[in-house]
Amino acid sequence: MKFTKRRLIAIIGIFIYMCFSAPITASAERYFPIAAKSTENVNMIPFYWIIGIVGGSIAITLTYVSWRKYRGERKKQTDDDSNN
Repeated sequence: MKFTKRRLIAIIGIFIYMCFSAPITASAERYFPIAAKSTENVNMIPFYWIIGIVGGSIAITLTYVSWRKYRGERKKQTDDDSNN
């Protein structure tokens, strides 16, 4: 059952991709003829900056949350030990 669901989803996805990719490519060639034909000059530097900024923000946030959790557990453990 799962296999047929996955196959159906894949077929629908391929169908949707094929329906919408051709008109977008045709309109891109019509409005931007130079950009549509030269794909080897794609500048990926801004994409890497975005990945670095977002990934760095996530890493910093997870580090901060982990440190706060560690401090809270350590404080809770010392409070429990002093009460007993």
